[in-house]
Amino acid sequence: MILIASLVVGLLFACGVRMVLERELVRVACGTVLITNSSVLLIVAGSFPERGEALSVRHGWPVTDPVLQSLALTAIVIGFAVSALLLTLVHRTQRAHGSLRTDRLVEAELKRVHAVEKEEGH
Repeated sequence: MILIASLVVGLLFACGVRMVLERELVRVACGTVLITNSSVLLIVAGSFPERGEALSVRHGWPVTDPVLQSLALTAIVIGFAVSALLLTLVHRTQRAHGSLRTDRLVEAELKRVHAVEKEEGH
C-alpha cells in the first residue's frame, strides 16, 4: 500500500512540476494544485500503519497517528485557499492584459515600461 501511495505521490508531483514549467498561467496554477495534492497524499500515506488500514480503536490493533491526519486537513484547507488566490490572479491577468502566456505578458510589460520611460524623458 505504501509503495502504491509513493508511486502516486511521485507521479502527481512530477506532473505538477511539468505543468508549473509551462508558459501558460492556467497550467501553472493547475500544476501548483497538483503539487499541493501530492503533498497532502504524502502526509496521509505517512499516517498509515504498516498494514495500511484506516483508523482503528480496537485494543491491540494498529492505530494511525491523528496528528498527521490533522496536518493533512490543514494542508487541504491551505491548498484550497492558495488555489482560489491563484485562479483569481490568473483571471485578473487575463482581464488586464488579454493573454495568459508569460512571453506575451513580458512583452506587454516591457512596452509599458519603455512608454513610461519615454514620457519621463520629455
